[in-house]
Amino acid sequence: MVKQMIRPPSGLVAALDIGSSKMACVIARIGGDRKPRLLGFGHRLSAGVRKGAIVDMEAAAAAISAVVQEAETMADERISSVFVTMAGGDVRSDIRSAEITIGGRAIVDQDVQRSLTQAHAEIPLIRRRALHMIPLGYSVDSTRAVEQPRGLFANKMSVSLHVASAEEGPIRSVEAAAARAHLEVDALVAPSYAAGLSVLTPDEAELGSTVVDIGGGTASISVFQAGMPIFIDSLSIGGHNVTQDIALVLKTPLADAERLKAIDGNCIPTADDEHRLISAPLIGEDNPVGAHSASRADLVRVINLRMEEMFEMVQQRIKDAGLARASGGSLVITGGGANLNGAAELAGRVMGKRARIGRPSGIMGLDERLTDPQFASAIGLIRYAAKDAASTDIVLLSQVSSTYSVFGRLGAWFKEHF
Repeated sequence: MVKQMIRPPSGLVAALDIGSSKMACVIARIGGDRKPRLLGFGHRLSAGVRKGAIVDMEAAAAAISAVVQEAETMADERISSVFVTMAGGDVRSDIRSAEITIGGRAIVDQDVQRSLTQAHAEIPLIRRRALHMIPLGYSVDSTRAVEQPRGLFANKMSVSLHVASAEEGPIRSVEAAAARAHLEVDALVAPSYAAGLSVLTPDEAELGSTVVDIGGGTASISVFQAGMPIFIDSLSIGGHNVTQDIALVLKTPLADAERLKAIDGNCIPTADDEHRLISAPLIGEDNPVGAHSASRADLVRVINLRMEEMFEMVQQRIKDAGLARASGGSLVITGGGANLNGAAELAGRVMGKRARIGRPSGIMGLDERLTDPQFASAIGLIRYAAKDAASTDIVLLSQVSSTYSVFGRLGAWFKEHF
């Protein structure tokens, strides 16, 4: 059985972005016009999280409590539930279709529910749970791309359903960590889905765009078409991988590798790099005497190779899904990794798209600090709660799952409908 997600009433909503490198909490109030206004926020270094998944329950729960308390203090409010990003657990997509007989009468709500239930039953989830169930469109007899079938007369009706799921274990760990912080989870949302809601323009979301949210431990991918995500995927690669590469090649501590990446790093090599020197402390040396000089070209080369690999993997995932055309010509890079110099330019070159950095917007009273790409998912969660995303997303009453192959069905669906 499935049911329509109940949108939160006008009032307080909270977002919790649990990342490998940082945690962020945003509290907003939604007015009668469904427009959210910022009340408070908090952010801090993450703890107990690796590759988007919780690996230390006590450390993660303590970090969640601390960042929520920071946001509550600024907002002068207390929250009891949160919308949460789900970066770990191998988030991925599937599309299934189902056809039911109407018999010439008008379609009613029960018919729509029956078609969705049947489509969901086609996905044998094993130790996985659906995060998002999004109807991509209905067909009524020979008429395709029907957005709202209720009230139409038909002999048969079919639905195409996009389901994004994640592994059950990591989901339960997130829920348990939130519970330790005395919070209920309103919904779990893929980071790139949330980010897309805060960084895409209406035209980009409608005509086809790809969003890549680069976190510390993972990269989350969403393809938007017709205003909704038609494909969601994730990679176990992120900014931490770049930092580790720098540390290994330059034989410098991780903290110094992170500093070099932020200050001197670039994804795009230049002719000037060979003539510029950078200072990198050696591992195990506590004083400046132990530092050594290296060419900036070595640093940029390391960054370029890893980031190029990441964008090639993103491109391949989209190609394997059969969505090369549906992904559109627009590419938006966001998340903390988007702050790396040259990230958008390199992504555009590798993927052959117009690329830009996505900065979050769409909340009244948005603090300038929250327009940094690293907060795109957190702001997007507020928009998810406040806008139409929650009304088109369907949640399950029962939870099931699988090792299913998704990519051929995604491409086939788009060849048929677009």
